[in-house]
Amino acid sequence: MGDYLRDAITLGGVYVLFSLGLTLSWGVLNILNLAHGNVLVAAALSAYLLTTQVALPMALLLPACMLVGALLGLGLELLVFRPIRARAADEESTQLAVLIGSVAAGALLYAIAERITDGRVRAVDPGTFTVTDYLVAGVRVSNLQLLIVGVSLVLSVLLALLVSRTRHGRALRAIAVDRVTCGLLGVPTARLAAVTMATAGALAGAGGLLLALHLGSVEASMTESLLLKAFAVIIIGGVGSVGGAILGAYLLAGAEVFSVAYLGSGVRDAVVFLVILGLLLLRPQGLFARTAWQRS
Repeated sequence: MGDYLRDAITLGGVYVLFSLGLTLSWGVLNILNLAHGNVLVAAALSAYLLTTQVALPMALLLPACMLVGALLGLGLELLVFRPIRARAADEESTQLAVLIGSVAAGALLYAIAERITDGRVRAVDPGTFTVTDYLVAGVRVSNLQLLIVGVSLVLSVLLALLVSRTRHGRALRAIAVDRVTCGLLGVPTARLAAVTMATAGALAGAGGLLLALHLGSVEASMTESLLLKAFAVIIIGGVGSVGGAILGAYLLAGAEVFSVAYLGSGVRDAVVFLVILGLLLLRPQGLFARTAWQRS
């Protein structure tokens, strides 16, 4: 049981890092960014490329991957989403156009990743992070698992504090309610949108590096299954809710790990999405009915 719980917590940490960026862009900017997974892959590939050239400690490699993710998120906002919003006729057409734009951007990033990897599985230099096992309460835990959980916890807390306790967070909650009115009142909506997408990309960058280390491999399609699960996590927790995304990520990871342990890997996805369906039937608005971006 202890081993299963350890695996669920570790997997939940990966899901948290992947989902937080999505819930941030979706909850604040109403952007359903289907290129988010490709940003994560790009960060993982950056780690692979960097470690083939120079030996970087984790203390430098993690910020470097977060920077790559932040720059890609900022690039998506400035080069794709903002021009689309400026030209779209109304809110409904904007959402559809942004969705299609994110698909196109994701396809471009996927093609670049395929070219870099030459269609093969790559790996971050194992010398970057030496994995060591510890015995904790009779359960063998690695320092990599502790790192994944620790980084996800720290970034989750920082994001929650940013949203709830700062002027920047209040501005984010305001533009989530009414972007047009905020712009008329002098709120720098364009700058906030850019910072939001950069933050979402940085979270994906951290997730990309840790996922690559966790899997021991990097490939262009490494996030295909994660994207659907991330959307499930967000919907379970409530769109825009940081706490809901965290809780949803661990619920999903727990359902996945324990279904594999007791029922076999063949029914894993069926059990996971059965749990999701049950939760949505009982509470279709998500576990947190009031999103983090709404005013009290």
